[in-house]
Amino acid sequence: MSAPTGTATGSGEKLSQHPLFLRVWASQSAGAIADQILPVAFALYAVQRGAGAGTIAVILAGRAIALVVCLLAGGILADRVSRPRILFTADLMRTTIVLGTLLCLDSLPLAALGVVTALSGVAESLSRPAMRSLVPALLPADLLVRGNALVSAVQRFATLLGALAGAAIVTAIGIDAALGLAALLFATGALAVLGVRDLAAGTRPRTSVLADAAAGIATVRRRPWVAAVMAAVAVQLFAGTAPSLTLLPLVAAERLGGELAYGVVLAAAAAGALPAIALAGRWRPRRPGTVSMLALTTYAALPASLAFALPLPVTALCFAVGGFVVEIYFLYWLSALQREIPAAVLGKTLALDQLSAFALLPVGYALTGPAVAAFGIRPTLVAAAALTAAASALTLLVPGVSTFSEPARARPAGATAGGRDRAE
Repeated sequence: MSAPTGTATGSGEKLSQHPLFLRVWASQSAGAIADQILPVAFALYAVQRGAGAGTIAVILAGRAIALVVCLLAGGILADRVSRPRILFTADLMRTTIVLGTLLCLDSLPLAALGVVTALSGVAESLSRPAMRSLVPALLPADLLVRGNALVSAVQRFATLLGALAGAAIVTAIGIDAALGLAALLFATGALAVLGVRDLAAGTRPRTSVLADAAAGIATVRRRPWVAAVMAAVAVQLFAGTAPSLTLLPLVAAERLGGELAYGVVLAAAAAGALPAIALAGRWRPRRPGTVSMLALTTYAALPASLAFALPLPVTALCFAVGGFVVEIYFLYWLSALQREIPAAVLGKTLALDQLSAFALLPVGYALTGPAVAAFGIRPTLVAAAALTAAASALTLLVPGVSTFSEPARARPAGATAGGRDRAE
């Protein structure tokens, strides 16, 4: 059993002994709050203006489309350019985007907010692979899981604050105040990462962009267990996340108690992740893949909770369960990729992981409105819940998924997740 976050590891090192990691962690934590404020603020603003499911789907889909289009480019860039510089640029871009939206909001049609979320998604496409591939460059192998857990803990707590703050500020003051706070937080994140150096930036081989992309795809193709999990998560976001996030603000306004209930439910999902972070930071299961993928089957609780007339506390609990299981999966999965994938292609592989996850999300947003119109809200959400559960369970038929490692090198009980042995 590992020590708690921040305590000594087997090598005697602590996270507090790595100030560059802590700087990056602080920078991304500020941005995590702003990232959550934006979709909450835009969705509630759209509801206040009388928008329906189709318009809300367009607004939310902008980010997903940008991630699908740009994540691989972000991963390639993360393996070629200083990653702290990428993080600074991404936060500066989002600061400018949000401030520009704030100045022009009164003259923007609601559908144009989808363009705003798309532009913000482009910046996010740069920062995601850069952040995740920078962590193993700033921490030793035996601190990876704890470092990832600390990043997730604060980002999830920030998500909780962002959801509540976004809903409360828009409801009580207005969207202008919410956007102003988001811009301030993005600017703070950019300033926090200034001066952080990526020592590996000058040692990376320079190859063509096409060769970089091909190398990332080949890395995944050589590992069927990686491809299987990526495919399952893509289905989860398509069937579980897209209809749930599209219909939640409408359901909240109609029968959960009003606009603030929207923020409460989203905050519950973030709060549910916190105990998962504590658990993953201490527990090293023999088969982390089995634990993760079976846990992910219960993500079906999100669409299922909206399909029936459940009271707010029960709906919030279902979203909390969803947050818990996603975080359990994510920490074991991310640490496995950081351990198993060679450093030279790690950024590209992490970008492909995110790209595959978001690949079907815009399709899910696009189909939610027509599905509701054709079949109704309840049948759509029940079908989404069934597909979400099945996608995760079926991955366990693929060798290697149960251990999140190459089948020939499955680790014995008690092995740590921090080893540096890698499948080439």
